[in-house]
Amino acid sequence: MKRFILVVMIVFMIPFLAGAQEVQELSLRKAIEYAVEHNKQLQVSRKDIDLYRQKVRESVSQGLPQVNGSLDYSTNFGYKMNFGGSAIKMKDQSNVGATLSQLIFSGQWILGIQTSKIAEQIANQQVNITELDIKENIFNTYYAILVSERLRDIIKQNLENMDQIYQHTKNMYDAGTVEITDVDQIRINVGQLKNNLLALDRNVEVNYNLLRLQLGLQAENPVRLTDPLESFLGQEDYVKLAVKQFEINNNPEFQLMQTQEELSKKMVGLQKWTFAPTITGTYSYNYKLLKPDFDMSPKHSAVISMDIPIFSGLQRKAQLEQAKIELEQTSLNKSLLEDQLYVNEKQYKYELKNATENYYLQKENIQVAKRVLENIQRKYEFGAVSSLDLTQANNNYLEAENNYTNACLTLLQAETQLERLYNNLTY
Repeated sequence: MKRFILVVMIVFMIPFLAGAQEVQELSLRKAIEYAVEHNKQLQVSRKDIDLYRQKVRESVSQGLPQVNGSLDYSTNFGYKMNFGGSAIKMKDQSNVGATLSQLIFSGQWILGIQTSKIAEQIANQQVNITELDIKENIFNTYYAILVSERLRDIIKQNLENMDQIYQHTKNMYDAGTVEITDVDQIRINVGQLKNNLLALDRNVEVNYNLLRLQLGLQAENPVRLTDPLESFLGQEDYVKLAVKQFEINNNPEFQLMQTQEELSKKMVGLQKWTFAPTITGTYSYNYKLLKPDFDMSPKHSAVISMDIPIFSGLQRKAQLEQAKIELEQTSLNKSLLEDQLYVNEKQYKYELKNATENYYLQKENIQVAKRVLENIQRKYEFGAVSSLDLTQANNNYLEAENNYTNACLTLLQAETQLERLYNNLTY
């Protein structure tokens, strides 16, 4: 009987065990590595590399030998040709043949291969930029979750403390030592803390959902972060980062613009080659399965042809001028991007310096606000201050904690965007 009950319990528990998902424990390093492999946006971007790799093969194949076969059959339905008093019957004909053609010289083909390879290089660089953007997003989302969870823990702890004070105040009111307004004041403060805690719970879940999306996880996959917030604070020498020299050639966007400028130069060359001749060789073999009595066509033939462009109604010249204008535009955009990147670097360093100073200031303010709250709380227990003074001191403390939390996030984000600019997002 006991064995039967055990079997029944196992049968009923199987669906719950199957539905339970293992918690995904993620350090920042593991989150980045997982996203690089599973992020769907990055997977789509990598497909562009495969696409352009095939386009390179397509360009190369145009200059390789081209072989085509043919088989035909023709009939005149027994037609007879009359020559005076005699008639000649037209026989059916059937041919099988093969043609080999080879591009001997074409400047456009050579430039086309080079252009296709540059396009593949651009696709690789765009994948690198996409990967870097995803890393930056995960850095910021990971940090946002950590600071939100820290503030949630602070408010939860504060709520427990204020709940105890509320019970204590009710007991004092029942004993006739405080007024009902003191009870109401503490009760309102407790209610506000509960609402803040619920809002933070929702905010944390929203950030977790964003992280799941960035990682390529399903929405229902449980995730837990393993790196503590403190491991990212005070670990980096922000002063050293703020004086680091900017190597613009390491910036991925600038690298991409350089490659695009090179592509534009090749396009100008490609249009110039449209004025040059193209030389092609062709060899044909034709074997007649059914042939007439009188047949003079050879089995083998070869042709070398030169296609010489003479006049196209100024179309080629217009296309060349367009390519030159596009090259000038690309060069100007490159110069503009260079100016913008140097401006961004100065701005990011300025923001990092401000964030660092504010972080240390808010960190000190927490200690002050906490000491003030503890002092006011002791005085309140002895009836030396009012409930209004206590709630004000508690609000000041929570505001200091909130400011410190925001300062942590701002500092980490400022560091991340500067490292992103330097193409040096390490973890």
